[in-house]
Amino acid sequence: MKRTLVAAVIAVLLVGCAGGDRVIVAAGTTVVDSGFLDAVIDIYESEHPGVEVSIVGDATSRVLELGRRGSADLLITHAPDQERQFVDDGLAYRYAPFVDSRFVIVAPPDSGLVGSPEQILRTIARRSFTFVTRADGSGTNAKEIELWKDAGIDPAGRSWYLETGQGMGFTLQVADQRNAATLAELGAYLAAAPALSLVPVSSDDPRLVNPYHLIVVAHAPNRRGAADLAEWLLSPDGRAAEKRVDQELFGTIVYEPADPKP
Repeated sequence: MKRTLVAAVIAVLLVGCAGGDRVIVAAGTTVVDSGFLDAVIDIYESEHPGVEVSIVGDATSRVLELGRRGSADLLITHAPDQERQFVDDGLAYRYAPFVDSRFVIVAPPDSGLVGSPEQILRTIARRSFTFVTRADGSGTNAKEIELWKDAGIDPAGRSWYLETGQGMGFTLQVADQRNAATLAELGAYLAAAPALSLVPVSSDDPRLVNPYHLIVVAHAPNRRGAADLAEWLLSPDGRAAEKRVDQELFGTIVYEPADPKP
């Protein structure tokens, strides 16, 4: 059941559910666009009658802002530096590793792009090969900026560097239409792949690991509901549900359970 909402709907939900059992989850668009989160939450709701979960997909920077405003109960994000600031500001009741996926650089199959992230990005800059960036403050965008820095390149303002200011699914569509490259989260790419000509071109690299964290917002309207959901997501039952969804959606494990921190 598709339950993803736009951020503008949150205020209405909050008015209608104060003190109720609705849990508002704000999550990065990658884990939403992949279909993974929605499917896992379907299982949670089926096992917890009377609990309703609404998902808001947005860039991680805006997800954290929703948390700061007390407009969401549980956050699922993938930008460690931004998350640490949120935690350091005392805004997290609970902060825990959730799942790890991977980033991939995708491009047309005849692009000739191959190798490590630095090799690919340097080739893109040297050839003025079109690259599409989300440029939206997301965790994916933060990783992309980090990779450009590692490659010693500032792509801002270059004619071949196109900004969408949009989420993962839309950005993949634009890259496909432009025969361009982009950085994508693996699950979101796999969900969109049947309609795309783009293929992964980056080699496995530890810098492309993509860790997601759960944040129960300290001043959340429904902190108890958020804490219960977070506990289930990390429990054996939740992990079994996540594995099942991975297999059903992708035929393999894309969202690996994260190791709990000591």
